[in-house]
Amino acid sequence: MSEKILQITTDVALSHGIFTRQTMAQLSEQLEEPDWLQERRHIAWSLFEDMPMPTLQDEHWRRTDLRAIKWGALELPDIASVERASSLELIPERLRSALDTRQQTAGRLVLLNGYVVWQEADPEVTSQGVLVTDLLTAARQYPELVQEHLMRGVTPGEGKFVALNSALWNGGAFIYVPRGVKIAQPFEIILGLAGQNIAVFPRTLLIAEADASVTVIEDMVSLDHAGQAFSAAVSEIIAGERASVTYAELQRWGEHVFSCNTRRAVHSAQSHVTWDLGYLGGRLHKTFLDSILAADGASCMINGVYLARNHQHIDLDLTVHHSARHTQADLLIKGAARDRGRAVLRGLIRIDQSGQQADSYLKNDNLILSDRARIDSIPSLVIDAHDVHASHGATVARIDEEHIFYLQSRGISRELATRLLIEGFFASVLGRVEQEDIRRRFAEAVASRLDT
Repeated sequence: MSEKILQITTDVALSHGIFTRQTMAQLSEQLEEPDWLQERRHIAWSLFEDMPMPTLQDEHWRRTDLRAIKWGALELPDIASVERASSLELIPERLRSALDTRQQTAGRLVLLNGYVVWQEADPEVTSQGVLVTDLLTAARQYPELVQEHLMRGVTPGEGKFVALNSALWNGGAFIYVPRGVKIAQPFEIILGLAGQNIAVFPRTLLIAEADASVTVIEDMVSLDHAGQAFSAAVSEIIAGERASVTYAELQRWGEHVFSCNTRRAVHSAQSHVTWDLGYLGGRLHKTFLDSILAADGASCMINGVYLARNHQHIDLDLTVHHSARHTQADLLIKGAARDRGRAVLRGLIRIDQSGQQADSYLKNDNLILSDRARIDSIPSLVIDAHDVHASHGATVARIDEEHIFYLQSRGISRELATRLLIEGFFASVLGRVEQEDIRRRFAEAVASRLDT
């Protein structure tokens, strides 16, 4: 099928079902939103209609084919089908099992198909002025905060799926940490997806004022694997001066889920954002993630793992943009692919002329675990400043047979030897994860994927 025919076919599929302005307007009315939010949805919808669907001819999509998605079959979830649970024990098992009950948290937010089924917060945390709730509630109760920041870090005009999320977002989280407040325990957000042909558009808005400190763990899980489902998520992180933010994203969707996400951190002076990333699930997954180091002394760290298996396709597009002085970035991402899995890692370090004294490093290591697996690693540098330290490296290799032989000579089976070597491969990046509960959650998730 030619790209022109594909575009026409896709445009037809996106002209009915949930992809109409009427559907968007009905959603906004059903949610009883304020006028300013309805207006932003309409603007986003106009942008969505004007932008073409990405195809294999687009540079950032040339290795990710969206034609397997049945757009015309997708439906928005019914708000009436989701009820709040009166206790944790009444939350669906798959969602409840994703919660880390061994660790004390600052608050928990559990959503199913975009709607809240459980919410709790530590009174000691909220007494300091911290706000944690779903984004729909925040838009009604804290309009001055949401209106100022929503769709400003990630604007609707940036891409087809960003515009779609901006128009149809039906769930997500809102966390606000006032100036100088430091939260020791993490916030835990569980995004659950259930049902065939369900489309969800979660949006997370995290605001950390000057000198604040906060950790957020966002875990995406599916309750069933009966058929196609779709998610287009957006996360906006606003880091104030000298703020410290850790954002952990663990994606373990079911095997029929397609997802296209955008994550961004907007930095103020001396702020630091740590991204801990785990991409392990889904049929097709595409994430754009970037940190905008737009103020002097801003810094970020990215620790990432991904594992593509069966027929999975995982595509990560990471960018660190240095546009101020004395900024720093350190990226270590490790991935593996087995069976017929495929992974793509595009990593860009961009340093503007104004980014003097920047220090930036990107490393991507990969393991090929079968003859039909494939990984494309594409690191790059764009540097317009003369006084910087910037470099990148990438490796794609198979497990060394000598290492397997060594372990087998000690009485370990080949299967277990391979498993130990894979876990050891990921250990170096997981070891950089500072928060013990995040490190444990990621390690257990990786081990679970290796078992299946």
